[in-house]
Amino acid sequence: MKNASTVFLVVMMFCSLGLWGCTHQKNGAYHTKIRELENRYLKLEEDYKVVVQAGDQLRKKVGQLETQRSELSKQVDELKGIAAERDQLRIQVASRTAERDNLHGQLSKFRGEVSDLLGRVDTALAQPDGNNAVIAVPTSRKSD
Repeated sequence: MKNASTVFLVVMMFCSLGLWGCTHQKNGAYHTKIRELENRYLKLEEDYKVVVQAGDQLRKKVGQLETQRSELSKQVDELKGIAAERDQLRIQVASRTAERDNLHGQLSKFRGEVSDLLGRVDTALAQPDGNNAVIAVPTSRKSD
């Protein structure tokens, strides 16, 4: 029995040393895989930092765009008021132009009538018969 316990002790020792050796074996494929995973992890961390920075920049840009949009909406409101005022002025100009054209027509008609009247006065003065009395036509008026 003494031999059996020694043999059993030697077998147990070889088995435990074998297991320990298998677990601590410097396998190139295993270490390569670990290094590859570590490199991928570091790359993912760097990518995450880049994405976070890009997100911060985009948030700032969104804030700037919101400010710009509010300023532009204010300008649009002002321009709408100006456009309404412009349309009113166009209507006023059109009515004033119509009034002017009407008055110009009346003035032309009046001028024609005055010319006609002056022509009749000239013909009346140019006739040699003695029935015509001297007609005095004032050349200027004095204001009161």
